[in-house]
Amino acid sequence: MRIELLYYPECPSHERTLELIREALALEGKQAEICVIRIDTQEQADAHRFIGSPTIRINGHELQPQPHLPYRLTCRAFLHEDGRISPIPSLTMLREALRTAEGG
Repeated sequence: MRIELLYYPECPSHERTLELIREALALEGKQAEICVIRIDTQEQADAHRFIGSPTIRINGHELQPQPHLPYRLTCRAFLHEDGRISPIPSLTMLREALRTAEGG
């Protein structure tokens, strides 16, 4: 399994997001290569299809995809299960994505 965590350094949420990814992996008993990618320029944002920090892809599939958003250097928000909006995904969201990525 491969996980990409793309971030823009002006958004401080990536460190906590990385912690949550590691926690979700441990809780699910899974191993993964985590590739952390810093996005500093609009050219990098375009090349990596970066819609905001943090962007998380598991085996190439984006967590909470938003294809209508432009590629840009910005922070992003995640819609949690309880309706809250947060700059980081929920642990539940990450665990479900890990289960889906490996078919169960």
